[in-house]
Amino acid sequence: VKQTTALVVIGASTGGPPALQTIFSAIREPLPVAFAIAQHMPPGFTRAFAERMNKLSALTISEAADGDLVLPGKVFIAPGGKDLVFERSGQEVRIRVVNPSPAQRYVPSVDVLFTSAAETFAAKTVAVVLTGMGNDGHQGVMAIKKAGGTVIAESEESSVVFGMPKEAIATGCVDTVVPLALVCGEIMRKCGF
Repeated sequence: VKQTTALVVIGASTGGPPALQTIFSAIREPLPVAFAIAQHMPPGFTRAFAERMNKLSALTISEAADGDLVLPGKVFIAPGGKDLVFERSGQEVRIRVVNPSPAQRYVPSVDVLFTSAAETFAAKTVAVVLTGMGNDGHQGVMAIKKAGGTVIAESEESSVVFGMPKEAIATGCVDTVVPLALVCGEIMRKCGF
């Protein structure tokens, strides 16, 4: 029996906001999956970004707050300067907004988000690595693959900076590499739509 997707996690850095807008404006109807996004951003910017994105999409997009219930059709953006993780209690999964570790280079961390998703949702996770500098996400995609999830990376041709996708691809854990214009369709396909 094919496991259905429950959660789509997306990581992005340089060039990420317009890429995310492209993906979410292409989603024309509510989807029965939840989304969580780690976009490298300083504190104070993510709320306005979430509000702007929410106007473009059929999904409900908001800056994540500690204790938010993870529900289908909702999109949670990690608050700038913090990390987003998941906590399961019985049938419910809630979001925890936590302080990054002092040694952490990238905040909000894609690795932290993806690793927590793998631990909480296992094979029901689809991860997407978008344009960005550096290697944030490469640990996370390995965790998701090991847990039986699926990984998509943005191709070099559409990436503003082909750092994060390249590092993710180098792990050997990426299932599909597509240009940005095809990412939304690929997410839908992996979610069984």
